Amino acid sequence: MQQQRRRNAEQSPSFLTTFALAGALLLMSACTTTTKELALDGTFPIPLISKSPVQMGIHLDQTLTSFTHVETIDKKGSWSVALGPAQQEMFGNLAIGIFENHAFVDNLSVEAPLDGVLKPTIREVQFALPSQTRSDYYEVWISYHFELYDRAGTPISEWKLPAYGKASKTNYASKTQGLQAAAMAACRDAMAFFSINFSREPAVRQWINNGKPLMPAPPDPSNESI
Repeated sequence: MQQQRRRNAEQSPSFLTTFALAGALLLMSACTTTTKELALDGTFPIPLISKSPVQMGIHLDQTLTSFTHVETIDKKGSWSVALGPAQQEMFGNLAIGIFENHAFVDNLSVEAPLDGVLKPTIREVQFALPSQTRSDYYEVWISYHFELYDRAGTPISEWKLPAYGKASKTNYASKTQGLQAAAMAACRDAMAFFSINFSREPAVRQWINNGKPLMPAPPDPSNESI
């Protein structure tokens, strides 16, 4: 009789509902992961090189200054890496080191004495944890893209710049700290690479050697004959 009552109770709607709810909560708790949020932590050095004879405007749009890379790694949770807020300090220190003068500007066209405008963007970010690479290092790759305009806003040149940074897990107490350090190293690598190669870009070098002139405006497609 008691076994029959137990079976009846287990088959009752209330018991099944409770059992299903408990299972759903257990499944939700297993699937829920906490996103690890991190931002760049540190300072950027000022490059010590011969300065390019350019007074440069630097345009950092909101897409760059708010840039955040979000990635989910299987069995390692979700990561949110905020790179954008550090870009103004990074490019400010970079400009101090490599240009005769600079100013942050809101537009791609500027007035003299500025010679032109540099617009950087981040196109792609990748990172890897030591458990993924089977090494002792956190690794970060950042793909920058640069556009250079004359002071009237006419394009002069554009180029890609890959940057790489790593940090040893033996030097950091947590994954967050290690990944932060690797991201900082990647940004510093971008600064060093840009410092060395800016004046070597063929179109940039030609523009500087020609006295930083206003560039011919590109043809208007609407005026082309069909």
